Amino acid sequence: MDRTERERQAAQRRYLGWGLAFEPTMPGVDLARDVVFDDGPDGRVLALVAGTDNVAQSLAVALTTLRGSNVFDATFGFDGLNALAEQIEPNLIREQVRIGIITLLDRDPRVRKIVDVNLDDGRLGAGTPDDASRAALRASRTLQVQVQFETITDDRLSVHLGELPNV
Repeated sequence: MDRTERERQAAQRRYLGWGLAFEPTMPGVDLARDVVFDDGPDGRVLALVAGTDNVAQSLAVALTTLRGSNVFDATFGFDGLNALAEQIEPNLIREQVRIGIITLLDRDPRVRKIVDVNLDDGRLGAGTPDDASRAALRASRTLQVQVQFETITDDRLSVHLGELPNV
């Protein structure tokens, strides 16, 4: 690794932060996360994420946390979850979810510019109409969330933030 790469990684760690690594306890469901351990020189240690991985993990956690439910930070979380509980038109629910995601990204000081917010429910896209995975996505009424944004360190990230059920 050359000097410029080390400097770039140090800048990412400084400006994008670091934190504990969390993995979903039930992959694909994303109801809860648990800490991850690594093997250290003196035994097991808590695994860490830094830089762009930390930003992606933080946004995924925020997307699955109801805004205001964190007693230590009432502004943390996703406000679009309330839209899922309302009995309104599905297209309006999708737009409220999109606005909630944009608001979530806009509140994060590490995000400089939002490039795209893609909500995929299997109805549109490049897949063929009889594609089994797209048909399963349509039948499950699940909304897959993919965002693209630029960070304050000039990195462009495309992050799959997860899936929202019953949209």
